[in-house]
Amino acid sequence: MTSDNPKLSQIRDRLRMLVNTHLSTVSHETLMAPVGEVLIEQDSPARRVLLVQTGELTVERCEAGGSPQVIARIGPNELVGEMALIGDEHHSATVKVSRGPAEILVVQADDLLQAAIYDSDLVMELLALSSNRCRQTNSHLTLVLEALEALDRAHDASLERCCSELERCTDPGLFSTAQRLRRLGQAQKTA
Repeated sequence: MTSDNPKLSQIRDRLRMLVNTHLSTVSHETLMAPVGEVLIEQDSPARRVLLVQTGELTVERCEAGGSPQVIARIGPNELVGEMALIGDEHHSATVKVSRGPAEILVVQADDLLQAAIYDSDLVMELLALSSNRCRQTNSHLTLVLEALEALDRAHDASLERCCSELERCTDPGLFSTAQRLRRLGQAQKTA
């Protein structure tokens, strides 16, 4: 999920550096994955964390009875799969290669957790990444909910503000969501 957010870029850089620092003590491999390859399956046990070297990954989530939705795009120097290190130890989404082939550094989750026990900087950067992603998701969700409320109340100015904000996000899924919301607003006017 590439971003213009300088804080997020700083977190990614430090996290990449810290993971690289521990490579001599953690089990890892480099994987070349073609476009379309599934690297992580939603609800599967979390056994590995991925650090993207080249290419791009999409993160998809599917709720029961629903269809898969792209919720993030992960680019070079970004970590994915780290959320499952803490908690129920299962992946919350499916991750697959969307642009590639992708070069992926695969780190065993248990080894990374073991390294984190002795490296508080690594723990803090993992928490900072997770926190930043949660804040970003909260912001996006709020914009979508505000846009739906604006549709419900036929408040064009609020709908336009929310759609414009969503379009400024670097995630193509949010851009298309803004376009869908605008189309709904237009259809509402013509109905």
